[in-house]
Amino acid sequence: MPFALSELQRDKTVTRAIHSLFWQAMFNNKGMLFLSYLCHLPAFFIFNIAVPLQIAYGIQAIITRHFNDVNHQAFVVMALTLSGSLLFAIATWANHRVNVYGGVYVQRAVFGNYLSKDYDFYSSRYIGALGADAVTIRSAFQEYSLIITFDVLKATVIIVAGLAVILYKSLTLGLVSAACVFFVVAVMILIARFRIKYRRAVSQASSHLAGMIGDPLSHVPAVKSFAQEEHEQKRLSKPLETWQKAQLKIFDTSIPHSAIRLILTAAMATTLLITSAHLYKKQAISIAVVALVQLYVIRVINTMLEVGEIMKKYENLMGDTYQPVATMLVPATINDPAKPVSLNIRNAYEIKFANVSYHYPEAAEGNSAVDNFSLTINKGEKIGLIGYSGGGKTTITKLLLRFMDVSDGSLKIDGADLRNLKQSDLRKVIAYVPQEPTLFHRSVKENIAYARPSASDKDIQVAAETAHVDEFVTDLPGKYDAMVGERGVKLSGGQRQRVAIARALLKNAPILVLDEATSALDSQSEQYVQKALWELMEDRTAIVIAHRLSTIQRMDRIVVMDKGKIIQTGTHKELLKNKDGIYARLWARQSGGYLVEA
Repeated sequence: MPFALSELQRDKTVTRAIHSLFWQAMFNNKGMLFLSYLCHLPAFFIFNIAVPLQIAYGIQAIITRHFNDVNHQAFVVMALTLSGSLLFAIATWANHRVNVYGGVYVQRAVFGNYLSKDYDFYSSRYIGALGADAVTIRSAFQEYSLIITFDVLKATVIIVAGLAVILYKSLTLGLVSAACVFFVVAVMILIARFRIKYRRAVSQASSHLAGMIGDPLSHVPAVKSFAQEEHEQKRLSKPLETWQKAQLKIFDTSIPHSAIRLILTAAMATTLLITSAHLYKKQAISIAVVALVQLYVIRVINTMLEVGEIMKKYENLMGDTYQPVATMLVPATINDPAKPVSLNIRNAYEIKFANVSYHYPEAAEGNSAVDNFSLTINKGEKIGLIGYSGGGKTTITKLLLRFMDVSDGSLKIDGADLRNLKQSDLRKVIAYVPQEPTLFHRSVKENIAYARPSASDKDIQVAAETAHVDEFVTDLPGKYDAMVGERGVKLSGGQRQRVAIARALLKNAPILVLDEATSALDSQSEQYVQKALWELMEDRTAIVIAHRLSTIQRMDRIVVMDKGKIIQTGTHKELLKNKDGIYARLWARQSGGYLVEA
């Protein structure tokens, strides 16, 4: 979305996108939508125009003592009611399906859009707020669907048909009624457009509040270990106050809105009553016409009051939907090429960094996370990356996974620039184990199988045993079916790492990237897991980041990084020969195999 546009232009863009998404959802079930309209239109006409008209004729027959006509009108009313009820039942059945199926369509569209966002997109947003917005938009669509297929249709039928009847009975009263309706609707639309911005403020405040609440709830151990419950309560004070002010603004503006609506409809009724009396006095219309017209005027006025409520519903849903749709329109910075290059499936790939630099958007000018980094990793070669924290090692892995694009230089796999590859194709050939493994609130088995959902139970079992997951799973209630909790909180750090390693083993990809993958394991478990990883790395290209130097001393090459640059490169033995080199100093200063920070 072009966020450089003015606020008014931006609002129009988002509003158009909301209507476009919702109509796509409804037309995705166009058969049911058509059936809903096909049955609703005559049903509304029967109950709100035809039946009252027949009753009016029946009353006129009683007054004129044509009792045979009364029986006939009663029969017609009953027949119309039965047919209208049947049509309404069919319309409601179809409408429910438009509503539910369309809600699913919208939910999938929003969820899919959010999943397609860049890696950095999530680093600056509350995940809880995104989840709340994704649910809100489904509810908003269902309200929108009801407004379009029921409320607006019903009001249109009553007003248009009612005006047509009045116009048929009296041209003057019909024109006056139409003018009044046009004026009242125009004023209501202006008021609704004015109030939408307040509803949008409520929606944005609610979204932010959901994120603020979800953040500490997803980190309860930290909150409790630092005894910061009171602090978290205080942090909510400002967003709660913002929401409170926005909500009160909505309520306060609804008071004059309702008053204006009542005054306008009362003025409309008075105008038509005076006009009717004037026409009757001049004998331009009969008393029967006056009574009939007033009957329909009352129905039209009541509908105008309902239109006010429809406008209020519209305000609410447009305000609630603004934030999630605006989020959907945030443009991606990492995009697939129009004509992606295909990767040939093989056991290993060559990886080439050529004068690669990367600057984080928020970093000060001249401060690069990676600076002029050049490294060629041959097919099947195992590379170890070491250096102090903040040296750029993890940034290298993110660039390789194309979570972000290089600022300068090029990064290629087998001669193909990563920007010319489809992102999913690239990531399918990489098994990645990050510093902090991400586990889903699912079973142990599901978390391991996430790398390859089609894997057999036997394959999952082999991967789990190789990563020594079976050592702790047997003690869990339900074993492999045991739920690990949100982000894996029911498991220890070492247990989470083993599950993540098992997942990488199951993926069995040509490129293996390990970022401190064994740091949370005890020494004995690490030895076992390292053996499994070495077997996995056989005939594969591997990049291993570690602070524990014992993990990478057997690598084909070790690359020492500092401040985003390569300082040294060589084998473990070659690097140790340079006593003044950083690697030798790090080796000498390590304790228990870990780097000691300067």
